[in-house]
Amino acid sequence: MIDQNFIEERIKRGEQAIEKAKAALEQLTFEQFNWKPSNERWSVAECLQHLLMADKCYFKDLTEIGNGSYKMTTWEKYSPLTALLGKALKGQMKEKVKKKMVTHKILTPSTSTYNLELLNEYLDNLSKFIELVCKCRNADMDKTIINSPTITWITYSLRDALEFLFEHEHRHINQAINVIKEDKFPQ
Repeated sequence: MIDQNFIEERIKRGEQAIEKAKAALEQLTFEQFNWKPSNERWSVAECLQHLLMADKCYFKDLTEIGNGSYKMTTWEKYSPLTALLGKALKGQMKEKVKKKMVTHKILTPSTSTYNLELLNEYLDNLSKFIELVCKCRNADMDKTIINSPTITWITYSLRDALEFLFEHEHRHINQAINVIKEDKFPQ
């Protein structure tokens, strides 16, 4: 079904993510931006790098969906798992973390330090992501099926993808904000 109200809701969630990230992260120093609470947890910069990498994985599909050139593969058309996997991902990738997830290797940020310019790169990337979503207004949200960029046999509807991707955005911005709230966070 073409659902322009759903697209508008997703765009608003994306714009809220931009505002939340700007408000919480723009004033950080280089040291604060790269500080990690422990070796097992991410810095603010790593949270943003992860989001930047994850969003870019969808640019090709969203571009093609938006311009009408997207062609589903046979697996995307006929996978019996699409609804189940979409529902599972929507349940797992909520803004509020119920259970920590293991990040796929290709979306894991490097452990090096990042320049403060990464915040602007992330914000620009998210703006581009929102623009691509905007261009999907005339796509059938439920019958357009895409596959996961990390595990290609996983398929889900465009509706499910856009729902969990914007929640994922907020999830990791919240994670970055929680790093700032740590007792040992540099002042």
